[in-house]
Amino acid sequence: MPVPPHPPRILVVEDEAIVARDIAQQLTALGYEPVGIAATAVEALRLAAQTTPDLVLMDIQLGGAADGISAAEEIRSRFQLPVVFLTAYSADEILQRAKLTEPFGYILKPFSERELSTTVAMALYKHHAETKLLNTTRQLKALSRRVLEVQEMERRRVAVELHDELGQSLTAIKINLQLAARLKDTALEDINRENIRIVEDALQQVRRLATTLRPSMLDDLGLAAALQWITDQSANRSGFAVSFHHVRAQPRLAPDIETACFRIVQEALTNIARHAQAQQVDIRLDHEDGQLLLRISDDGCGFQLEEMQARALAGNSTGVLGMQERATLVGGQLTIASTPGNGSTVLMSCPWRSHEESL
Repeated sequence: MPVPPHPPRILVVEDEAIVARDIAQQLTALGYEPVGIAATAVEALRLAAQTTPDLVLMDIQLGGAADGISAAEEIRSRFQLPVVFLTAYSADEILQRAKLTEPFGYILKPFSERELSTTVAMALYKHHAETKLLNTTRQLKALSRRVLEVQEMERRRVAVELHDELGQSLTAIKINLQLAARLKDTALEDINRENIRIVEDALQQVRRLATTLRPSMLDDLGLAAALQWITDQSANRSGFAVSFHHVRAQPRLAPDIETACFRIVQEALTNIARHAQAQQVDIRLDHEDGQLLLRISDDGCGFQLEEMQARALAGNSTGVLGMQERATLVGGQLTIASTPGNGSTVLMSCPWRSHEESL
């Protein structure tokens, strides 16, 4: 059975004890969880650090040296928590000070339960949306930085291969041609035979380089053939067994979907080879209810999903960000499930689009 999400947790900061208890009771009746009541700014900061609430209801007029506006500013700065102000005062100077803390709501006392319910719900929704936007922005920055790094690495690798392998072959042919021109009495057959061998080696190098950049079978034969090829390659290199299942006799998918699926599988297999210590990998490509479903599962050591997500947000797991971005670009979504000791599963779903529909 899935564990239901806990109700939003709210810290009440109010220096009148009776009012504070009444607010806490109203919150409980509305389905929220009051996690504490503070009467001063100092106590509010302490409870915010201890309870990590989802929202703070903050009375502006508090006992002690600091008022609620100062406390809200400190809470927003230290904990990035949303704050809704409660006050019986509507003076312009108070409102202007309160605005500087970027509150998520403002309720004038006395207020009804409906007003409290609406303001709290909207504040939580706004905070959730802002957090999601902030995480997405961080992911995009990390992904953009990684794309530039990978682009430069790939350019450097291609340059090295062109110089060290193809360049040497062309140099050898040049030397042979110059030698043939100088040695008039030497039969050209041996030199030509050597040149042909070198040219054949150079062609193999070019084919290998082109296949590494993008396998031609993805364009020529389609996604299933390309996935079968890359799974065989990964299994031979990494030592784990791979089973690949797909729907037979299906029309070709849109090129952008085929590319996204191929790169997601490529990245997933790379991660499995590096980290999973897996013995068996299963890949499925299905068509269900107008959706393409791509599933990559392994029986490896698994990982803590929260830690992986934190690394991704920090830019230290850009392979995951890249897979998610590729899924998003084709109108889909990518989810990852894993627990330590129980392997992991990558699932990508997107609307099924055939090649003809993309023309």
